[in-house]
Amino acid sequence: MISGFEALQSIDRAYAQIREDEMRLDEQLRATSAEAARLRQERLTQLQRLAEVKFRMLKSGELARELDAAEREVRRLLDEAERENAQTAAERENAAKALKQAEAARAACAAEFEAAGRALQEFETAHQPAIAQEAKWVALTRAAENAEKTWQEAERKTRQAEEDREAKRTPYENDPLFTYLWKRQFGASAYRSGGIVRYFDGLIAHMIHYSDACANYAMLIQIPERLRAHVDRLKTGLEALRQEIANFRQERLLAAGAGPLQARAQQAQAARDASEATAAQRQQEFAAADAKYDAISGKNSEGLLARAIQLMVDNDSRDDVITLYREAERTRSNEDKEIVAQIDQLTRQLGKAEADMGQIRTQIRDLDGRRDQLEHARESFRRRRYDYPGTTFRNEAAINDVLGGILSGMIQGAVLEQVLQQGYRQPPSIDWGGGYHPGPMFPPGGFPGDGPDIFGDSGGYGGGGGFDGGGSGDGFDTGGSF
Repeated sequence: MISGFEALQSIDRAYAQIREDEMRLDEQLRATSAEAARLRQERLTQLQRLAEVKFRMLKSGELARELDAAEREVRRLLDEAERENAQTAAERENAAKALKQAEAARAACAAEFEAAGRALQEFETAHQPAIAQEAKWVALTRAAENAEKTWQEAERKTRQAEEDREAKRTPYENDPLFTYLWKRQFGASAYRSGGIVRYFDGLIAHMIHYSDACANYAMLIQIPERLRAHVDRLKTGLEALRQEIANFRQERLLAAGAGPLQARAQQAQAARDASEATAAQRQQEFAAADAKYDAISGKNSEGLLARAIQLMVDNDSRDDVITLYREAERTRSNEDKEIVAQIDQLTRQLGKAEADMGQIRTQIRDLDGRRDQLEHARESFRRRRYDYPGTTFRNEAAINDVLGGILSGMIQGAVLEQVLQQGYRQPPSIDWGGGYHPGPMFPPGGFPGDGPDIFGDSGGYGGGGGFDGGGSGDGFDTGGSF
């Protein structure tokens, strides 16, 4: 069994390992790309030499001059790319160091938060039995239980009435004659038509039994609104009872000496939240530096290095260059034999370098995916408040196995979230001087996991109450007139 803090540290370590592996592969890709660029440039130089050697056979120096101009442009681009590479690599390294420091500070703050929370939980656990024996506590909690039962039953009936309203209002609203009279407020004091209009409106009303239908429709519309207002009043009363219980409990805890422990826990939580905000900012800065590095290092198709390589590829694929090389291969004179051999060797080396680059890019993409999965799992962990003091996981071995599988690429990140959910054990109650919650108490922000809040639909009290708000009785029927 491990604590939520320890589980999160394991996830953070796995995330940092993947990030470091990705940066290491990025450096390998940068070095391999630079080597491929060097080989291409050398190959271009040898082609230029070959063109100069074959000048007498070609009867023209145009190809040699074009290759020389291309080589100069490539050299300029490579020099500029190297300068930008060095600068962006340093920026990314600094951002990575700052992120690592922020994560270490966050871990330290989380450890203090865990210790402070546990100390407060132990204190409250020791004093809760005495509080629960007091007559006022018993009376308040019993009143809150009854109020919640009443509220839940009223909420259920109100929702039923609202569903009935939506289902049964359609026949009325689809009848043009009823809608006409309803909008003109026929039969009400606000009706203003007179003379012949009033006469014919009366005939229409008599024909469709408007009086009965109007009463039914008014009940259908108004009763759910009145029920909802009643439910809101019950909810307000329940909240007041909960707050009264929280205040009573807080008074007793403070009298027993919980003040310093609560202050320490609140300060630790504030420090933890601040450290998380700082770490998130450092993460964004690292992501920006990483993207800037990728744009220059050759990881994607943009940037100076990529432009230089593309220029050399374009020159390699030119018809006149291909013709020159094939002619030199056929003649194999003493004059060009050595140059052709060097070009062949450079071509083989270049092929190997490009194959290595493809393999490294595949590994980086795989690491990117695993890093995204862990990032999602880590965010879900914090969103569910699994890092709350006192939280435990009873399946430590399974968590470690899944993390190892993610690092090796054998397991998807979604499995980690499932394993965490299966092993989760909620912490004991804790009062931070805030509001009352049934069961375990948590600081402002809600409950861990995806469950409902204190006014959710799956609350812990069922059964009836003293409220009868109607429902789906015959009073909501249209009476068959439409």
